[in-house]
Amino acid sequence: MPIFLGLLGSLVIGTSDFFARYVARRNHAATTAATGLIFATSAAVLVASFGPGRFLAADYVYGCASGVASGCALGLLYRGLAVSSVAVVSPIVAVLLGAIPMFWEVITGTPLTAGVLSGVAVALFGLLVTTFDPALGDRIKQGVILGFASGLCFGIGLVFMAQTTVEGGLWPVVGQRSTAFIILIGFCTLRGLPRLVRGHALRFSAAAGILGSIGVLCYTAGFQRGSVTAVAVAASVFPIPTAVLSAAFDNDSLRWWQILGIGFVVTGIGLIARG
Repeated sequence: MPIFLGLLGSLVIGTSDFFARYVARRNHAATTAATGLIFATSAAVLVASFGPGRFLAADYVYGCASGVASGCALGLLYRGLAVSSVAVVSPIVAVLLGAIPMFWEVITGTPLTAGVLSGVAVALFGLLVTTFDPALGDRIKQGVILGFASGLCFGIGLVFMAQTTVEGGLWPVVGQRSTAFIILIGFCTLRGLPRLVRGHALRFSAAAGILGSIGVLCYTAGFQRGSVTAVAVAASVFPIPTAVLSAAFDNDSLRWWQILGIGFVVTGIGLIARG
């Protein structure tokens, strides 16, 4: 069940990123993320109110800490998707999203098996293949930098969410989404950027926010019920729906070797999940 929740969360998050990418290409990344988080917070409150568990202050604080990292991660991710390619940015984020919680478990006493090490090697090879696209020019460098920064923040955010308990229910997600919203609104205010997306793009922001919140809810429920590494690795396959939707509906370039590279990343993730 925990791995299934991670995979389900990946499907939803990947679709969310596709909608967010559309908006971020027409609005500032911080504005895009802040707008989506309004809808994300509302969805999280609704689900947490009727879901299992109860409000626990310690778990909520972990959620808020995760929100600090997630707010930065979302802004960086949306910027990367807007200025580079899904095939460059998303696999980098995916590898770090799965690797950082895994190394956290190692630090706290869980040893790495040969299967996990093999999976890391295969995923990293796939990452190198995927990020090569001569047609992107300087956009590769931008995508790599933004992808690593976003992935680092996302991984740290997941580690915080993994500290929550079943008894605390899904209220940590409310803390995460609302804290990320406050950070991004503050950033927009300080930079003199529009705080909210307007016009027809607003409905895409709403879809991205609601789907993103559902994805985080799935991740959190998985963390509370199983291995942090297994759920995080399952969660990191989200680039697949994003890349497929972007190539099909948003004229994104997806070369044959990048498809092969994504396949290596997914294979590596599978090896890590098996241990």
